Amino acid sequence: MLSQYMEAAKLPGASVLVFKEGEIVFSKQYGRANLESQTAPTQTTLYQVASVSKLVTGTAVIKLYEQGKLKLDDDINQYLPFSVRNPHFPDTPITIRMLLSHVSSISDGSFFLGSPYWDLYQDIGKKTFKPEALAQFIEGYFTSRSEYYDQGNNFNTSKPGTQPEYSNVAYGLLGYLVEHVSGMPFYEFCKQEIFTPLEMQHTRWLSENLETNDVAVPYSYHLMTRDYQGIGTYEMPTYADGGLKTSAIEFMRFLHIFVNDGNTIQGAPFLQPEAVDEMLTVQYPKVNKISGLTWWVDDNKYMHGGSDPGVKALVAISKHEQWGFIFFANGGGFRTELGFELFRDDLYDYLNRYGPPLNN
Repeated sequence: MLSQYMEAAKLPGASVLVFKEGEIVFSKQYGRANLESQTAPTQTTLYQVASVSKLVTGTAVIKLYEQGKLKLDDDINQYLPFSVRNPHFPDTPITIRMLLSHVSSISDGSFFLGSPYWDLYQDIGKKTFKPEALAQFIEGYFTSRSEYYDQGNNFNTSKPGTQPEYSNVAYGLLGYLVEHVSGMPFYEFCKQEIFTPLEMQHTRWLSENLETNDVAVPYSYHLMTRDYQGIGTYEMPTYADGGLKTSAIEFMRFLHIFVNDGNTIQGAPFLQPEAVDEMLTVQYPKVNKISGLTWWVDDNKYMHGGSDPGVKALVAISKHEQWGFIFFANGGGFRTELGFELFRDDLYDYLNRYGPPLNN
């Protein structure tokens, strides 16, 4: 199934890893991490994982919550140097819980018609592409009369907390919020509070800080010419929404805390069990029936996917059965999204029917 859908979605390479009760029970790599050198991927190959990154961003927020530095139902303006309000509902606060659960009314705008967020994707892969700082973009997106402010594109017309809309910019805003509350850059906070305690030595947010040559090159696929074009690793100004670079073997250490009551693989406490349960609980059942705090909830399984130019990712866990499934790939993008969507649906169906593959 994986090989067939990799061809349909035009994915040059992929790594799959399944763990159960802290042990790797299935690990297999497919295709090529680098088409030019014909390098095959390994367990330690670093992939850019698109929106699966949001799981780390959500966890960073929960870390601050556990430290008593914020409350989930507080107005986000308590923690920002400028005001964020939906101009259609200027008297309704937007809370941290709303941001985490994709009901904040903050919008990315239209990919097809163009918006301040989606316009950023036009130059990915070009040598001249250099993303601006997270703070610069976020301030420009939410401050009236600033560079990226667009009332029609940046907000929807629903009252905050009443309608679901998946929002990447909301997670960029959460990264910015973490910076202001913690007093350090978002990437540094994650290194100190998440990557180092979980022994994720090679996991990074920013390309210039990668410390290994074992990187899966993101590739786009052109349907007309039927060939791949290397994009190279990159990050957006809102990198907290999708810029994580990690490996299957290291991300296993992160996912394990959600199937082990907040404890690391070694058994050390990382999150409180109550915090894990809260993240895995649907937050607005009358509004968004599948969204926990970052996690998507499906009965006893929890998952998140990711799709950006040149990268695809899927992860799923079962807290009850203590297993986790990781799929990272280095190709595709918006041009081959349909093939990936079919693969994602069939993969989730497979996991629901049979559970994860457990043979070594």
